[in-house]
Amino acid sequence: MSEPLIVLIPLYKSSLSAIEEYSLDFSLRSLANRQAFFIAPNSLVCDYYRTRYPLLGFVFFADDCFASIAAYNRLLLSSSFYERFANFDFILILQTDAIVLRDDLDIWMSKPFDYIGAPWPDGNELFVNLGRFEGEFGKAIKVYVGNGGLSLRRAHKCIALLNEFPDAIAVFLKTGSSEDLFFSYMGALSADFIIPNEITASLFSMELKPAYYYQVNGGIAPMGGHAWWKYDAAFWKAFLPPSTLLDELDLNVD
Repeated sequence: MSEPLIVLIPLYKSSLSAIEEYSLDFSLRSLANRQAFFIAPNSLVCDYYRTRYPLLGFVFFADDCFASIAAYNRLLLSSSFYERFANFDFILILQTDAIVLRDDLDIWMSKPFDYIGAPWPDGNELFVNLGRFEGEFGKAIKVYVGNGGLSLRRAHKCIALLNEFPDAIAVFLKTGSSEDLFFSYMGALSADFIIPNEITASLFSMELKPAYYYQVNGGIAPMGGHAWWKYDAAFWKAFLPPSTLLDELDLNVD
């Protein structure tokens, strides 16, 4: 019998910055009742994480899966990644520059969506010219939802989508393109993969232009956000308790 959810936190360095510590600590308090594991390269020295987060386990992968952003994208575009967590219905990817304000995951898991990530306000465009969309069947597509930094994925449907579009996978693997774009583009072209519209997605997570989405979604704060201090830290600080770290936060920090 499968379990509902696993939280996976990707690591690639031996310790976190102060703002990453704040974000992860806050998120783990919000997700206190969830199973959470770090995913990391085999050779990573994990002493810092074992000391600071003694209740979290580790799942290790080959070093080359974390050698670059392109390598990480390839990892999350492999069926074997999702098959490794086959005992779970859903995977929450929680990168260390994401923050979870509250745990609404039971609500989101009850919805029909197979993949949810923060919206892209300007969209991303691609002309798909491969597989069953080749030649005269080519399709210009523009997508608005899918940021993978804080994303909820229905594991078996992600495997099915990867298997549905092997030609597209080959292109993405060769180029090292963003894995979240694959799920967004090809999910939109699948007959059996459901992604929410951008306003609905903004209730789950925000990244770019959070104040805009807060306005157009009716003034509802999302469950969480990705790269929250990089784009509009002032917006997020309004939903976080006061702290010295936040007071000192450079609103333009990288």
